[in-house]
Amino acid sequence: MLARTASLFGGRRLVILKDAQLLRPTEQDKLVAYLSAPVPTTSLVVVVRGAEPTTRDPKQAKAAKAAKKFLKAVEAGGGVVVTCPRPKARDLPRLAEQVLADADLRADRNGLYALVEAIGEDLGALWQAVEKLRLFKGGQGTVSAADVAEVVADTRTQSVFDLTDAVAEGDLVRALKGVRRLVRDGESPLAVLGHLVRHFRNLARVQALAARGLAADAIRRELGLHPFVVKKSIQQSRRFQPAGLARRLKLLTEADRDLKGGAVPDPLALEVLVRSLCEDDRRAQSRPSPRR
Repeated sequence: MLARTASLFGGRRLVILKDAQLLRPTEQDKLVAYLSAPVPTTSLVVVVRGAEPTTRDPKQAKAAKAAKKFLKAVEAGGGVVVTCPRPKARDLPRLAEQVLADADLRADRNGLYALVEAIGEDLGALWQAVEKLRLFKGGQGTVSAADVAEVVADTRTQSVFDLTDAVAEGDLVRALKGVRRLVRDGESPLAVLGHLVRHFRNLARVQALAARGLAADAIRRELGLHPFVVKKSIQQSRRFQPAGLARRLKLLTEADRDLKGGAVPDPLALEVLVRSLCEDDRRAQSRPSPRR
């Protein structure tokens, strides 16, 4: 284990273990034993993704169980536990405003929502985008949607929007071209999946709020989305019944598991997913269920 190996150059060794929730039970037990009595000259960062120790969602039970197990071991070994919950969509504009303010920038309404839409929930990308905008604006000023388009929204971002729109509209030919182009250009399959998940979650949330009688502006305030995104989501969500959106969210969850499992090549897994997402619900319902 790297954490037990002394640094070749002396001083402290930093070891980062990502996705610790994916370790086999025997490997988790070994890690727990180490965390309870760590090597003093090593700083070990254990990253558990997908759930907090107190999460009760059955779908996140594996990650939550691992997080709880590691939490106790870290505390026993005198370590520090840091919880980093995924920001909610409604909080993204406020977070973007804070990061802009830290860089002595502000944004008008369209600029703020354009930035949020271009970056999504990736806070690391948000900091990088704001740094680019700071340099572009000469260290101060007001960020507009045109500035975001010039500095942040590159060709790959537009390709992502084309893909999510094509899938939501059931345009299989355009969707397959879009996913192949993104993979060809070096986009991570998990990142492509993340964009699709975010888009369909937005569709489900917008549809549910619209069904409660909320107008577009009220939905925008509730979810923290750009007015254009809300308008587009309302239009696209009309294509689906609630059960149809639920089916697609389930497909996306299964795809996340398949991509992380590695049983099928990632590009092929993405194409299979896109075909299923674009498929008409009536045709999907008429197919016999696969045998497990």
